[in-house]
Amino acid sequence: MAYILLSISRFWLLLMGLCCAYQLGYTLLSLVKTPRWKPGAGTNRYAVLICARNEAAVLPKLLESLRAQDYPGVLDLYVAADNCTDDTARLARKGGATVFERHDLVHVGKGYALNFLLHRIWAEGKHYDGYLLFDADNLARPDFVRRLDGVFGPECPVVAGYRNTKNYRGWVAAGQGLCFIREVRFLNCPRTLLGFSGNVTGTGFLVSEEILRTAGGWPWHCLCEDLEFSTVQMIAGRRIAYCPQAEYFDEQPATLSQSVRQRLRWCKGFLQVMASRGAGLGRAALRGSWSCADLLISRIAPVLFNLLALGFASAGAALAGGPVLVLAALGRILACGYLSMLVMAALTTCTEWKRIQAPAVWKLAGIFTFPLYMATYLPIALAACVRRVEWTPVAHTRAVSLNQLDAG
Repeated sequence: MAYILLSISRFWLLLMGLCCAYQLGYTLLSLVKTPRWKPGAGTNRYAVLICARNEAAVLPKLLESLRAQDYPGVLDLYVAADNCTDDTARLARKGGATVFERHDLVHVGKGYALNFLLHRIWAEGKHYDGYLLFDADNLARPDFVRRLDGVFGPECPVVAGYRNTKNYRGWVAAGQGLCFIREVRFLNCPRTLLGFSGNVTGTGFLVSEEILRTAGGWPWHCLCEDLEFSTVQMIAGRRIAYCPQAEYFDEQPATLSQSVRQRLRWCKGFLQVMASRGAGLGRAALRGSWSCADLLISRIAPVLFNLLALGFASAGAALAGGPVLVLAALGRILACGYLSMLVMAALTTCTEWKRIQAPAVWKLAGIFTFPLYMATYLPIALAACVRRVEWTPVAHTRAVSLNQLDAG
């Protein structure tokens, strides 16, 4: 029986490897080619949507970067001051934004705030070609909007930018930042090159008004509203394109406790999306949608198959000889995982070395600590399966301008 269980564990590891093997092709493609888009003409009308809850510390810097955009067309700024108890609303108005204050402690979360903001804009009779979504802690390069404008159109009604990190310091923030950089560089980049759909990651993207009007606003209110939005677009056959030249920055949690709370919400949100949209994704994948199949394989396989491999290995080793063999079996699996994550981190860091805004010592250190950061996902994923999780805000404090960020 012990031999059978250990063999099953190896089977799940092999299956996980096969499911992720196609991403090697993604990686090779992205190393030799990058999507190239010309800047847009600037004739489209855009509105920027920002949901801010007690973000007085960082919001002014975002608004400063948006006012500095070189986009020649209409670019209106809107802020939903969501259940704020600080100076967010006043500072947003001072920064040139139209502000709508929202007070609702029952319907809590970014999805509800976005829906509120859209309906307030539409109630005033405003119409735009598209909406740019930012978080209050973001910073945008001066050509960000113009770059997305060059991609945006009927074939690409949703366009995501290059998500960089403005506080690449410490193993937690660097690990999370490297996750996002890897996703845009080695997943969204080849998907766009091959004509498939990528994913939006919460912020820094452009979506057409037609999509939002048809949806009746922003009806995606789970704990991972960006994944739910992406899933709905893929099932509908819409393409989410990626523009690597459109760079923006956001702030990552600096402490493990903050990161755990945030990722626990993401993992719970993922389960919610799979419960409500998983069948639709599966049907679309069977009909030939690689974008839907890719989402299922890339998000489910690494966590599910790894957990199954660890579970069967532990059970088999326990039957075979007790704690020593259990630890040995787990050690082999974890060692393989550490090495694969180490290679992934090294490749991403070396490829994106110039774009990562951090001293060389932090970039190098991040390569070796990245596997440890990823290892913390396993207990978080398990906890999300059994715990009740609610939306909680993450504090943002790194108020820097683009010039300060570039200067180090």
